[in-house]
Amino acid sequence: MLISIAYIRLIVKKKKWVIMVKFLEDFFVAMRPAFSRRAAYSWFVVVFVGFIMRNDTFGVTSIVRALSLPASSYPCLLHFFHSSAWTGDVFLQHWRQWLTKQKAFYPVGERLVFIGDHTKAPKDGRKIPQVTTLHQESETSSKPSFFRGHHWACIGLLSRTKTKFFSIPLWAEIHHDGLSETLTTRIVAKAGDIASSMKSPALLVLDAFFAVGPVFQTAAKFSGNLHILTRAKKNAVAYQDAPKIRKAKRGRPRKYGKKLRLIELFDKWAGKFETEKATVYGNAQSIRSLTLDLIWKPIKRKMRFILLETSHGRIILMTSDFSMSAKQACELYCHRVTIETVFYMLKNILGGMQYHFWSQYLTPSSRRPTKNKKETQKTSKPEKTQNTFDAIQKFLIVQLVVLGTIQLISALFSKQVFAEANCWLRTPCGETPSVFITRNAIRNILQKNIFNLAKNQITRLILEKKNKHENTASKQNAA
Repeated sequence: MLISIAYIRLIVKKKKWVIMVKFLEDFFVAMRPAFSRRAAYSWFVVVFVGFIMRNDTFGVTSIVRALSLPASSYPCLLHFFHSSAWTGDVFLQHWRQWLTKQKAFYPVGERLVFIGDHTKAPKDGRKIPQVTTLHQESETSSKPSFFRGHHWACIGLLSRTKTKFFSIPLWAEIHHDGLSETLTTRIVAKAGDIASSMKSPALLVLDAFFAVGPVFQTAAKFSGNLHILTRAKKNAVAYQDAPKIRKAKRGRPRKYGKKLRLIELFDKWAGKFETEKATVYGNAQSIRSLTLDLIWKPIKRKMRFILLETSHGRIILMTSDFSMSAKQACELYCHRVTIETVFYMLKNILGGMQYHFWSQYLTPSSRRPTKNKKETQKTSKPEKTQNTFDAIQKFLIVQLVVLGTIQLISALFSKQVFAEANCWLRTPCGETPSVFITRNAIRNILQKNIFNLAKNQITRLILEKKNKHENTASKQNAA
């Protein structure tokens, strides 16, 4: 009797994590068409699992240590990121198609909500492609004002569980001189392309850096399928409609009416503000708002300006969507912080920015570049250097998909994650487990499978690579 009860408990306990393993296997099957060769697909599974299971973030070598692979597998892992059997664009396209089937998004009406922003990764390597001198806008005094590194652009999809909002990464790219678009318009153009590929209109939420005319002009090219919501600068001005002329006069008629300094309207038009309830950064509170449709000179047409006063202070939002309410705009802009959380988890938990790819054909860059002088690196083999640059982006793209998959597992299987995490936290993370907790749970499950030789696709592929290279190494030693 006791044996049968223990056996039933073992089955029940096993079923808790079997669902997550099945979810991962379905994901790997969906990503198979992204690779033109089976070997590349097999190494993708190994790299994916290695990124989850590794205990350090020292580049590709951490995967070898995490999975106890032989040393001979290291060149194969490097070749995976340099391989022509897959590209970052096709890989992310299949990732977005799989996300669409999972319905992992938080729509506003019929629109998907995208969140875009930039982040910077310091790099000291003198032969790393496309490394430039960057300025640090952070107010932290411990960071240098200028440094060498890569400027990354990223777009995330706003998603929601019962109690938590988060961004699932959709796209990332290093901004470099070879691109025709600017820092601001590149993200907008890519968001429009992603919305078209996902066959859904979208709303792109951005910060004040993107409150410029070309951003809204680029979005207008997508024929209403992409709208922008961003924070206006404090010195923003707009114009009322030009007064109607009853009798024709000499000269060109006026295009703009009275000029308004928007920041001054909080005091001048205080009586016109309306009060309503809204959720601001997770807390319900009363906000004061004023919605105005005014002409904005950089694009020479009307925009919707929303003046908000909350417990966090005064803020001016601007959008190209004239159907958006003040409450909706306030809550959506508060969710923009989720992309910052993505950057934090990518850098500090997964180590996505800790790549070390460099090109031997590239001339070394100076560690102390001359002020106001643009430094251009030369390469003896442009194709090889471009391949190294693509490998850098592939490295981060795989990390983005790892992060997105962990987020989905935490949202869909929260109870199973808590049961398998075996992780103590002094401060509980609520009903939805964090990425840190979920990663620990998946790591524990995969370790049990590998060490117990479980019969599933993931374990089989990893053991196949491990045994193959171990046998090759033993033959070489025998010879």
